[in-house]
Amino acid sequence: MQRLLLIDTYNYIHRAYHALPKTFKDLNGQPTNAVYGFTSMLISTLEILKPVYVIAALDDLTQPTFRDADFSQYKANRKEMEEELSSQIPKIEEIITAFGIPKLVVGGYEADDIIGTISAQAEEKGVEVVVVSNDRDILQLLSGSVKVFMPDNSKEGGKFFGIKEFREKYGFEPENLVDYKALRGDASDNIPGVFGIGEKTASSLIQKFETIENMYENLNEIKETSLKEKLKRGKDSAFLSKKIATIVRSTPVSFDPSLSKLKQVDRIKVVEVLKRYNFKSLIRRMGFEEESGGVKKVEIDKSQLSML
Repeated sequence: MQRLLLIDTYNYIHRAYHALPKTFKDLNGQPTNAVYGFTSMLISTLEILKPVYVIAALDDLTQPTFRDADFSQYKANRKEMEEELSSQIPKIEEIITAFGIPKLVVGGYEADDIIGTISAQAEEKGVEVVVVSNDRDILQLLSGSVKVFMPDNSKEGGKFFGIKEFREKYGFEPENLVDYKALRGDASDNIPGVFGIGEKTASSLIQKFETIENMYENLNEIKETSLKEKLKRGKDSAFLSKKIATIVRSTPVSFDPSLSKLKQVDRIKVVEVLKRYNFKSLIRRMGFEEESGGVKKVEIDKSQLSML
């Protein structure tokens, strides 16, 4: 089965930015730690996963999303992107382009929604999907042909998360992760959930009722009076939280295999960009060497391709 790699781009970028020191600079003294880390991770991921198709999904940072319209406090607890990071975004987009990877951005939606939509379309075409992200919200998309690869600093470069691993960790099905979040909330995204409902109680309720719709239809089955009252008081918040947490799988994008097929890397273009940012080690790591007539490829030990 052919494999599609979907990159949760900003998740990748933030991981790279915080993993490497800010002493990384280009020839003009501008910060490049996120650019270097992203490029290093990209090289490793392509080597490890060997996809036929690749798409980089990005958040639209120019306008609010529909989630902001539904809940003004959505992600309101997050700090603004640091200038030292935001200044590197155009450089990272240049790297993605140099590698021949198409970028997808949809106004009013997040990268998760693009990933959710494309993964559903790819499944219908019989394509295996691997989403590269450390964001556990993505786990709601898991299916027989959709897995998540979570990068780390291990020898393997990361670990796969599928339905089996999800069930072992949570005790319910991936599609019910949004119901769990509807009760538990999610502090990282400022999703409220139901006040007073913790992780253990939320898990227990979802394991029993599967969805919050079914739970509220059968609320009388809950014998603990205080818990029942919390759920009654928090009903509106629960349904709002579920809506916010649910990844949209019908955004206006299409999976076109011919446009997303990973082509042979343009060595001259890639080396040109890497040289500009003073990434000599990445040029060597990719096995590219300069010579008078241009750039030549040399064989390297694949064990050298660590995640960062």
